[in-house]
Amino acid sequence: MKSAQCVVAIVALAGLLGHAQAPQKAFAPGAKVFVAAMPDGFDTFLKSAIAKKKVPITLVESKDQADLEITGSSESQKAGAAKKIIKLSFHSAEQASISVADLKSGEVVFAYSVNKSDSAHGKQSTAEACAKHLKDAIEKK
Repeated sequence: MKSAQCVVAIVALAGLLGHAQAPQKAFAPGAKVFVAAMPDGFDTFLKSAIAKKKVPITLVESKDQADLEITGSSESQKAGAAKKIIKLSFHSAEQASISVADLKSGEVVFAYSVNKSDSAHGKQSTAEACAKHLKDAIEKK
């Protein structure tokens, strides 16, 4: 199975399970976080969403300066002819997942997957969902 198909299958399964999250340990507001490069430029959408949702972390440009690292992936599927004709929907299906790891211990402290079957704003929608849940996890502390 190709890696992109594998990611989609995992994300879809997580969506069926109610946006499954890995066991989490809270991390402090203001933590220095590096966002790794992601396929299809999803990291750019995620950084923008983190700022828009006012997630209480400090983004840094270098992994050497960070306490935590966000990695992830995303997948987009444009609306097919049947969806356009039958549902009159031109919106794409979007999937994304992120994980936040402590760079010292390697422990995953947060993970989230999202599946939007009818996304009007594409990657922006899934990035904002990831940022919102990241903010909720930090503020839960």
